[in-house]
Amino acid sequence: MTVARFNLEWIRSGEKDKVVEADVCVYGGTSGGVTAAVQAARMGKKVVLVEPGNHLGGMTSGGLSAVDIGEPRSVGGLAREYFTRLVDSYGKELNWGEGFDKGKRGGPATGGAYSIEPHVAERVFDTMAEEAGVIVLRNARLEGVEKEGKKIAALTMEDGRMVKAKMFIDTTYEGDLMAAADVTYTLTREANAQYGEELNGIHYNEKFLPREEFDQPGENGRLPSGHGAWDRDFPLDPFVVKGDPSSGLLPLINEGEPGTPGEAAPGVQAYCFRLCLTTDDSNMHPIDPPEDYDPKRYELVGRFVEACIANGDDMDLRWFSKHDLLPNDKWDFNTATFGGNLPGLSWDWPEASYDERVQLAKELENYHRGLFEFLRTDPRVPEKVKSDLAKFGLPKDEFLDTGGWPHQVYIREGRRMVSDFVMTEHHTFGREIPERSVGLGSYGTDAHEIRRIAKDGVVVREGKIAGGRGGFGPYRIDYGAIVPKKEECENLFVTFALSASHSAFASIRMEPPFMITSQSAATAACLSIDQEIAVQDLEYDVLKEELEDDGQILTWDPVERKFGFKLTGIVVDDSEAEYVGDWVKSGAAPNLSGNDYRHDGGTGRGSKSATFRPEIPEAGNYDLRVFYTVHENRATNVPVTIRTGKSEETVTVNQEGPFIVDNAPRSVGIFHFDAGSSGTVTVSNTGVNGVVSVDGIQLVPVK
Repeated sequence: MTVARFNLEWIRSGEKDKVVEADVCVYGGTSGGVTAAVQAARMGKKVVLVEPGNHLGGMTSGGLSAVDIGEPRSVGGLAREYFTRLVDSYGKELNWGEGFDKGKRGGPATGGAYSIEPHVAERVFDTMAEEAGVIVLRNARLEGVEKEGKKIAALTMEDGRMVKAKMFIDTTYEGDLMAAADVTYTLTREANAQYGEELNGIHYNEKFLPREEFDQPGENGRLPSGHGAWDRDFPLDPFVVKGDPSSGLLPLINEGEPGTPGEAAPGVQAYCFRLCLTTDDSNMHPIDPPEDYDPKRYELVGRFVEACIANGDDMDLRWFSKHDLLPNDKWDFNTATFGGNLPGLSWDWPEASYDERVQLAKELENYHRGLFEFLRTDPRVPEKVKSDLAKFGLPKDEFLDTGGWPHQVYIREGRRMVSDFVMTEHHTFGREIPERSVGLGSYGTDAHEIRRIAKDGVVVREGKIAGGRGGFGPYRIDYGAIVPKKEECENLFVTFALSASHSAFASIRMEPPFMITSQSAATAACLSIDQEIAVQDLEYDVLKEELEDDGQILTWDPVERKFGFKLTGIVVDDSEAEYVGDWVKSGAAPNLSGNDYRHDGGTGRGSKSATFRPEIPEAGNYDLRVFYTVHENRATNVPVTIRTGKSEETVTVNQEGPFIVDNAPRSVGIFHFDAGSSGTVTVSNTGVNGVVSVDGIQLVPVK
């Protein structure tokens, strides 16, 4: 890769009369925007980074200090460089070789990424952009797009400035440039039936349905299941006069019918401010209430407090915000059942004008300030909550131009592009593997509530998804998801508002994948400029080579990551076997093949079997390995019958013993297989003395 250093003047917002010409224009000074701009500049291109506001870094420098990183080993390239430089500011190092430890929730490290102060994060972004020679336009709001045929030629700003470029990258959270360029997008939660998904459309998560009783959390604020004190849903009466629907709904409850689960519906994840608060009295602004504070707006919160007390909860501030420790006596405040989220406000945001967004942001700020005032003053709120809250204030050394309040709303979702390739649950859950990877995502499926509604006479959070991805590890994000349809635009990339279903986006939306896809987009933009081609026509192998040279991680072999070796030869997963009898799917124990395995449940002995039918490309001798999972209840005498067409042989496998021997799956012998699919391997539970598990088979050619 060629590294270029331009001694270019940084254009300030006051210089209104300039027309900037560049090779690459990045619109949106978010974390992804800075990453894209730096990458393109390092590849020798003249780059202009256009930011509608006054700060670089987006949410990563705007309050999201405890970064949701998922599997840290899946993060490469400039994203890894950024986080490494970030913690170096504190004289620390990140151990990128360690995976996520689920036992260490929150605190100074979240998934391997150090939790940091917002102003330090912004300083690193500014430094990286300046070092690379990126031209930065601040306070430059997009007004219009000029297109020549299927290509964007120029952007015009509200203040009259213009940017001309050969390639454009939309790194806004809302997809503003994409929409202005007439690229197809959606704000609809797709029906499950549209892409064959399970979590899309109208959604009621079983974990967050109202119930009468909750167990008490431990010292870390969580139940053994991981459920936090900040996520408690009691059956609260939604009406102004309890039990009287004619009295109307309380404030903070959205109008609308419950709808049918799985059906398509409008709606955008709830937004909040990720507050950075301090306990240092010498560095503290008070959190003043809004001028229009009205305690009646928070009556629903009061009813929540009453329900918690009736449940026996020893409430503290965590009931209203999960908060993680940062350096220098600061804390990153997230949301809760009744926290910073304001469901409904987010619906208008993506299509709103910039001035309208300023008003919406103020409304969200006033709501959050009012919530704090309610917790400070309402007589129903326990003293422990009040005393906890009294310790916190806005830091004087953060967000200097907004009095310590974050300048960035947490835009969890906005417009989503609809392109020829759409990322869906099938990709994030590992059921389908994209062929043109531009990076990896690894976080769970995490969508915040979309509505707080009345359903069956109680308050319910609709649209909230909080779970894993079926045990699947890091997944590939396809190149096709960051480029529009060719007939719509030939020189545009979209890296946050990318082409994904709502439920797949719930995982992809995290900041590290955003930075990763943005770097890949910039690389593709530079290569497309050099070849004078449409971005859709770029040969993937050329892009892949450049991405890997720059440290991007494009694939993930879970076996190699977990066990230190790759599965070579012919592998047939348990999902491809032919079963007789009822087998239980599980992911409780470490396994070699796929996301899960199956076991017979210790029942129906002599009546259950799993038959694998491998496709043999060439006749010859093969080393057969039978995959299983180890547990003390496993059978020690599992019969495995190998039929090769000419012979039949049964061997016995001890499933209490190790399934890895000499850094390879355990072999059960060498057998001759004819070409084709006539040979079979059958695992049964006939005559066994314990539970039988099935995870797959492997055949390695013996030369």
